[in-house]
Amino acid sequence: MPTEQCFVIPEDAAEIHAGPDVEKAPPAPEVKGSALPDGKTLVAFGLFILLAGGASVAVRITYGELPPFYSAAARFALAGLIFWILLFIRKVPFPRGQAFLGAALFGTLSVGLSFTLIAWGLVATPASTYQVLMALVPLLTIFFAFFHGIERLRWQGLLGSLLAVAGISVVVGGASGALSLPHVLAIIAGAACMAEAGVIAKKFPPSPPIATNAIAMTIGALILGIVSLITREQWLIPTQADTWIAFGYLLIFVTVIVFLLYLFVLRRWTASGTSYGFVVIPLITVVVAASLAGEQITLSFVGGGILVLAGVVIGALLPSKPPQPPEKKVASPGELSGEGAD
Repeated sequence: MPTEQCFVIPEDAAEIHAGPDVEKAPPAPEVKGSALPDGKTLVAFGLFILLAGGASVAVRITYGELPPFYSAAARFALAGLIFWILLFIRKVPFPRGQAFLGAALFGTLSVGLSFTLIAWGLVATPASTYQVLMALVPLLTIFFAFFHGIERLRWQGLLGSLLAVAGISVVVGGASGALSLPHVLAIIAGAACMAEAGVIAKKFPPSPPIATNAIAMTIGALILGIVSLITREQWLIPTQADTWIAFGYLLIFVTVIVFLLYLFVLRRWTASGTSYGFVVIPLITVVVAASLAGEQITLSFVGGGILVLAGVVIGALLPSKPPQPPEKKVASPGELSGEGAD
């Protein structure tokens, strides 16, 4: 056999037979992208978007009769009870160790802290504007995933961030004093908590969605209940039919079903990919808010919303060329057997 014929050394052969000049190539770093998942996950993703689209409108409807923190605490407490019942009926394994810690952190961030900020922010922020601000979640997820070492930071993320910030400035500045800056900042902080929760959920061992939600809803309801007591809100039972309908929709379709769908998709897709739903949700919210809540859609809102969505598309959705894995050492049969050495 001619000695100049070359071939690529298999990884196991490189470990066993390679001489000092032939080293095993280091494994390529894992690159987590946003490639589309399977059909079942996409269906769940679509349902998540459709059901979540009217959530902020329903929340503002409940504010006509219920205090914000109490309303959130009540629905998360009831949702938590539903999840605990499902857990015991279906005999779902209870997470322990790191899995329990991950579920607890997920509940603290995505329910307790996030909805404390969002509940207060929605008091003085229209539902459509709120949903545009929440479209920042994919961009924030990219940065948090980079800080946690899960994904690489890309130039598209930096450019997208600048466009999104410019869009938010247009939305807020064009409101002619109708928006409260502290409430807007509270919603952005809530979006940051939501993004961090999605990244945290990917770093810890997975647990069944029912168990994760049971833990998360319980912790979140406790945090919201404590905030409600500190702010001396009045705890009452609603009397208006609109409040009951909105609260029931939030409890069953959003707090239970949407959270289940979110965790289902998150387990089968990347954190960045799952967060893309927050880009589409504003389109549904605008329609619902205009038809049910009578919100006025201004030119500044449309222009700023387009900038925000463009920033998210550029920063989170545009594919980037993944780094090429290092080439493996090419050796001849003589090098493998040690022949031909001086």
